[in-house]
Amino acid sequence: MSLFSAAERLAKLDHSAVVFNADHCLHSQNKYSTCNACLNLCPVEAIMAGKPPALNAEKCQRCLACLTVCPVGAYAADDQVASLLNAVTHLEGSVLELLCEKNPNAGRGFLEASTGIRVRGCLAGLGSGAYLALAAFGLERVLVRTDACSGCEWGTLPRQVEAQVTQSKQVLEGWGKAETIDIVSGMDSPVERPLWEAMNPLLSRRDLFRMAARQGQIAIARSIEDGQSDSGHRPGRDRRRMLGAIAHLSAPDQAENLQLGDMNFAFLSVSEACTACAVCARACPTNALQFEKNEDKKIYKLTFSGRNCVGCDICVHVCAPSAITVDHAPTFMQIFTEETVTLQEGGMVKCTSCSAWTAALPGVSLCPMCEYRRAHPFGSMLPPGLKSISLPVGKENPE
Repeated sequence: MSLFSAAERLAKLDHSAVVFNADHCLHSQNKYSTCNACLNLCPVEAIMAGKPPALNAEKCQRCLACLTVCPVGAYAADDQVASLLNAVTHLEGSVLELLCEKNPNAGRGFLEASTGIRVRGCLAGLGSGAYLALAAFGLERVLVRTDACSGCEWGTLPRQVEAQVTQSKQVLEGWGKAETIDIVSGMDSPVERPLWEAMNPLLSRRDLFRMAARQGQIAIARSIEDGQSDSGHRPGRDRRRMLGAIAHLSAPDQAENLQLGDMNFAFLSVSEACTACAVCARACPTNALQFEKNEDKKIYKLTFSGRNCVGCDICVHVCAPSAITVDHAPTFMQIFTEETVTLQEGGMVKCTSCSAWTAALPGVSLCPMCEYRRAHPFGSMLPPGLKSISLPVGKENPE
């Protein structure tokens, strides 16, 4: 692929409206989900409460913040990250100012040596993954301009921008690059400097020669953006970009004590009480849990990818023997040392009543369902994780 076609591919956007796919929403996959990330974030109340919520397309102003906050990518639209990464490959300097479409002072900047790039929508639509991608490009400084946020009609979103910057800095501490990303909330002495639109960066003959020496950046951009369509059963786009950016950074020097709390990462452990029912793997909305069964050899294996886990706790809710424990503040090493880890494995036997396969546990000859029915012939079985969640009025927990 030529440099021209690569740049064109990265910049290709069609300004499509935000679309909500209810089937991908956590509420559609688990009626006991308590996720309200999009509902709490929308600055114009275009997202209406429900299980799943609903999107009012007429009220939506395309700030694009919902694209990055949804942990499972239920919201889809063309955002500005691909165009931003493409524009950065044209930069002559190494200092970037990021501005949203509503900043009235975009023409003036913080440093003469910087280049301003303005993106469509709010900066909250970029996500932590985009900032990490910019760091992977080797930029020395990325200044996130929030100086116009106080008077913006999307006034609830600056907190999200700050949270995304804080998260990206938190991760970059492992490489000693936390100071690469900074928020600029005010300027004492604005200066003249270039301003580009992310969709239409300046491209001169000199830029073409410069791009020839920046094939590495273009390769990183293509790698991060490939496969960003939201097709379900995997994490949302911001997590995928974050993983792509980290994959292009060298091994971190200071990762031992690096925490990933408040970033929707989680690490699971499974006790010996696991019955190999595989319900947790079938319920996992991001395929972070995988269940493998070899009936010929009568063995099973439950594996886990912390990189794909978004900490939704669905697995906990559906686990009948309460065998799953979730750590919502894992370390960087727990998540990124290994692609997958084995949580539990062992032999399997057939239930003597229904012939279903179950874990070979001492003194056990029945699967959990048949064991429960034998002890409670007139009752029905509900996992403990679901019993602890309040059901709608008029619906009582079955015993």
